[in-house]
Amino acid sequence: MRDPGGDVNIRRTARAAYESFWHYFGFVYFGAVGALYGIVASVLHLILPARLRAPLGRRLIGFLFRGFLRMMTASGVMKLDLSALDVLRGQPGLVIAPNHPCLLDAVFVIAHVPEVSCIMKAEIWDNVVLGGGARLAGYIRNDSTNSMVRASAQELRDGRPLLVFPEGTRTRRGPVNQFKGGFALIAKVARAPIQTVFIETDSPFLGKGWPLLKKPRFPLVYRARLGKRLTVDGDLKAFIHQLEVYYRDELSGHAAQRPALVLLAPPRPGRVSPTKLLDASGRLDHLPRTQVVSGTHLVLIPSYNTGEKVVETVRDARSHWNPVWVVVDGSTDGTAEQLREIATRDEGLRVFTLPRNQGKGAAVLHGLREAVAQGYTHALTMDADGQHPAARIPEFMAASEHAPEALILGKPVFDASAPRVRVIGRRVSNGWANLETLWAGIGDSLFGFRVYPIRPLLAVIEVRRWMRRFDFDVEAVVRLVWRGLPPINLPASVRYFRPEEGGVSHFNYVRDNLLLSWMHARLLAEFLLRLPWLAWRRACKDRRT
Repeated sequence: MRDPGGDVNIRRTARAAYESFWHYFGFVYFGAVGALYGIVASVLHLILPARLRAPLGRRLIGFLFRGFLRMMTASGVMKLDLSALDVLRGQPGLVIAPNHPCLLDAVFVIAHVPEVSCIMKAEIWDNVVLGGGARLAGYIRNDSTNSMVRASAQELRDGRPLLVFPEGTRTRRGPVNQFKGGFALIAKVARAPIQTVFIETDSPFLGKGWPLLKKPRFPLVYRARLGKRLTVDGDLKAFIHQLEVYYRDELSGHAAQRPALVLLAPPRPGRVSPTKLLDASGRLDHLPRTQVVSGTHLVLIPSYNTGEKVVETVRDARSHWNPVWVVVDGSTDGTAEQLREIATRDEGLRVFTLPRNQGKGAAVLHGLREAVAQGYTHALTMDADGQHPAARIPEFMAASEHAPEALILGKPVFDASAPRVRVIGRRVSNGWANLETLWAGIGDSLFGFRVYPIRPLLAVIEVRRWMRRFDFDVEAVVRLVWRGLPPINLPASVRYFRPEEGGVSHFNYVRDNLLLSWMHARLLAEFLLRLPWLAWRRACKDRRT
């Protein structure tokens, strides 16, 4: 008789051997590849003209780091959610300030923002082998505070981002060490904004005091998310203290119970900014989240006969953003009356009612026209049936504020509730959409949880008779990419509710698949006409990058 326990032991042993291989391979990769690259970089540093060294060196280091992360995630020993860092690519003159739980933090940032400059220990910078890459990349030595601050400020003035860890060293005891003042001094001298970044992990691997070759528990999970973007204003010590408190709250899970740190950057035109201020004791006055009203970004929810789910969705969205607008698209289930009654008690909610059902695209169009008339520039659309994660609204809005010209597209993360036929259908539609845009980077063409710049979207939709129903999401993103709007993909969970859970779906497999097929036929025909232009633009972009 076969021994089940023996099979389990064999699998455990095989798994342990597999994990050990990848664990030590990571060190071999950094040791061997780092040494080889250091030698090559030292030679390149000698023979290349100065203007080519730093761009090439940084791009090569970013390439090597991305390769390492891709191998480790493909092996299954790492699980990474770092897509929020992609928003920072191409952002000029910005201090990127993450917390520092482990040695891999710089790898994460440089892999996603390869043009970033770093401050390095002088002994590493001066090392014959290890310092070759740093010298070629033009990274900054930390041996003299004055020269380090001057060099860092110059990098920022020249339009390059700078990576600085406010803690100065890896975190000894969570959530963060006491902050050093160098990062804030650099930002103040250069008059550069500080982008707060939170790196979270479930493992102490390569943290302060971790034995270098000690094997951790796999898989290692890392996530990066963006916080507020700030400028140093007023007393430097008070700013550093308030920022440290902000990091502690965000990383310890208490942020939901505390008021949000108020932006110190000047408000954008049209944005209602909370009143900030340092009182006599040097403390920063705060306003509750629900009082911070955006004058540029709103949440727009089209709704048609979704029952109580729309009320739950709206309440959830309102807990994360202000304002929230709902366009009731001819619903006959009584939800319009419910929502209007809620809106009488909530100034952050506004409800529009269409006399008859016209389709999702038509409902969104109605909301966009009202929004642009009131000075809003961006709208996050989300479904009313509870499938989209309202908790991700602030992150998507922050990404849009940092890259206002971009499309912030949700990339769905499905759970077991997702119908297999729907998942397969998405892959087909995504394949066509990527072909039609020459693989410009659309992660998911159908997922309606996304932030649009309003005026470009209106320019696309108002001149066409289509895009009024289920075809809206796909055609909108394809045509906006054709117009040159860059897509930024951020992961977002999606849940399909069963009917007994209140789930409602108006998707008709015959009607809506025919509608999508007709839409892709039109887009493909137009794509063939646009192909020379799209190919030329893609080639120019590849040359620039």
